[in-house]
Amino acid sequence: MGVEIADPRDDFIQLIDLDQSRVQLDPQVIFVCGGPVDPKVTNNHSIRNMFMNLSGAVGGTADGFVLAENFKDWEKGYGSLSDFENDIAFLSSMVVVFLESEGALTEFGLFFGNLKLRSRLVAVVHQDFHSSESFIKFGLLDPLEKSNESAVKVYTIDHRDIENVGMEEVKEILDDVLSDCEAKDSSEKFDAANRGHQVFLVFQLVNILRALTVSEIKHYLNILGITLSQKELKSALYVLQKFNFVQLKKRSSQYFYFVPSAISDRIGFNFKKMGKRRYDAAAIKLGVYDFYEKARKFDSTHRRRFNVLASMKSGEQT
Repeated sequence: MGVEIADPRDDFIQLIDLDQSRVQLDPQVIFVCGGPVDPKVTNNHSIRNMFMNLSGAVGGTADGFVLAENFKDWEKGYGSLSDFENDIAFLSSMVVVFLESEGALTEFGLFFGNLKLRSRLVAVVHQDFHSSESFIKFGLLDPLEKSNESAVKVYTIDHRDIENVGMEEVKEILDDVLSDCEAKDSSEKFDAANRGHQVFLVFQLVNILRALTVSEIKHYLNILGITLSQKELKSALYVLQKFNFVQLKKRSSQYFYFVPSAISDRIGFNFKKMGKRRYDAAAIKLGVYDFYEKARKFDSTHRRRFNVLASMKSGEQT
């Protein structure tokens, strides 16, 4: 006969005050869009390709540069490429678009049209296009530049004459982008309507509660007043896996999401008091682990969950 053990997780989650919590933006994710990219091509393939090849030797902040092309199986989590790119953009502290192809112009227009993304947008453009009278100039570049001069970066580097582009010209762009990254705020107030914040919240819930099923994640989001559809949650978990924020492991008949070791927090939770005591994230994680350890003796789901956590601790990933 099973023995009932009080599950403290609902009470712990109800202590979270999202209005006073902050999203951590370091280490930064920088989404880089533009011309064609092929890591196997070391000659002048596109400005963006040269930019990425050059950044590979820099390290540090440049390690956070992300390309949509790195995720060939995006259809497993998304119904459209634009939805996938939007989520990457929302997770990013900066979205850099090299205006060197028709596809890049489409991406630029897509991101510009989203007010929550516009403040993160940086356009890299040739001086001829910056000075020409066109819809791109008057409808997109001018309004973006008016809100932030640094958001529109103008160079003489010409993608139309790619074979004659020198690496020193690309280095100027890389240095400018990295300088802007350093000037970015390291955190921002949690916004329940911000898709990127919602995705990071999914990660942070998995992190603080150690290992969760999809239905449990949805339950704890609901407690916090965040409603995601099954499709939205599936997409969030997909992109979190692709960025290695979470991993998925099956034990017996159940799947559990968990956070690999050494992954930085993405939301600094503010906690209300429980009686006279104020918990912090570390205390809650210890309390949750202690609950799983005791409950595994009487509950099959918690036994499987604890075994997943034990395998993580021992380094076993089979």
